[in-house]
Amino acid sequence: MRLSTVSISTRISCLLCSLVLIACSDSSSQRPARKPAEHIVETVMANQQTISVSQTISGTLQAIREVRIINQAQGLLTALPVYPGDKVQKGQLLVQLDSSLAHAEMQKAQATLNLAKVDYQRLKDLAPRKLASESEVAQAQTRYEIAVSDLHLKQTRFAHSQIKAPIAGIISQRLAEPGDVIPLHTHLLTLIDTSSLKAEIHLSELLLPLVKIGNQVEITIDALGDKIFKGSIKRIYPVIDKDTRRGVIEIILQPVPEGALAGQFCRVKIKTQAKARLMIPYDTIRHDKQGTYVFSLNENKAHRVNITTGIQQNNLIEVLNGLIDKQLIINKGLFGLKDKMTVKHITK
Repeated sequence: MRLSTVSISTRISCLLCSLVLIACSDSSSQRPARKPAEHIVETVMANQQTISVSQTISGTLQAIREVRIINQAQGLLTALPVYPGDKVQKGQLLVQLDSSLAHAEMQKAQATLNLAKVDYQRLKDLAPRKLASESEVAQAQTRYEIAVSDLHLKQTRFAHSQIKAPIAGIISQRLAEPGDVIPLHTHLLTLIDTSSLKAEIHLSELLLPLVKIGNQVEITIDALGDKIFKGSIKRIYPVIDKDTRRGVIEIILQPVPEGALAGQFCRVKIKTQAKARLMIPYDTIRHDKQGTYVFSLNENKAHRVNITTGIQQNNLIEVLNGLIDKQLIINKGLFGLKDKMTVKHITK
């Protein structure tokens, strides 16, 4: 009888627990589901703007002409009368090599020529009287022509014992001293033309199509303070560096301002002609393996738009294709944003 009472109590307890569980289950099923957090974004508008691109690029002043003075005859250097910084005129003597041997050879060649000329003339005079054969005359003529050529050769060698300035300019290097025995083709001096200076600067491939030969530029030279000098684009090189994506343009500075020297650091400011460009803030763009893109906003959804960019001006960047004027671009809330994600657009 006692076992029966315990069994009944146990069954009653189980029944009560089941009822409690069912009640809890019904209560939780009636509780509303939690809504996912909203992704809040802000936008800016792509704007068509008339912009003139201005960029300052550093460079180094160089002489437009730099001539390396190299000897074409070997021998003892007897005179080198110029030093770095000396101004020289075109045709001025720069180098003198020992010319005694070359002079003696030239005199010998002159004497040989004189003898050959006399012999040739004598046989020519004898030929009409049959006192000299045509063969003898021909041989004498050949000896005479050889003697003429040999004299020219010896005169050239003698002339090579002196080197004169090919241009007017300033000596920038002196690489030998009198008393040195100079081998053939030795670099002895460097002569630079300082009547005009140039600077070669590297410009982005995006800006190269916007500049032309003859365009004016502004140049500042650090050593001369903040004064601005005028220059112009002299040459645009036709090759782009595949690693840097930059091309070389040559800027000419003429007339040369007082105090400007080859080797000085300079800054060149290039300004392009103003034109309409579609601009967006630089910090709106993203990059991945598929390329460069932004998120546009349409009907509370973010849409990935692949774009091609152009020049950058301060905190703005040009869009060459992919967007249109006045299109809304997401600029805040980009973290975690995905294509076709529903967002909440707020404005400030």
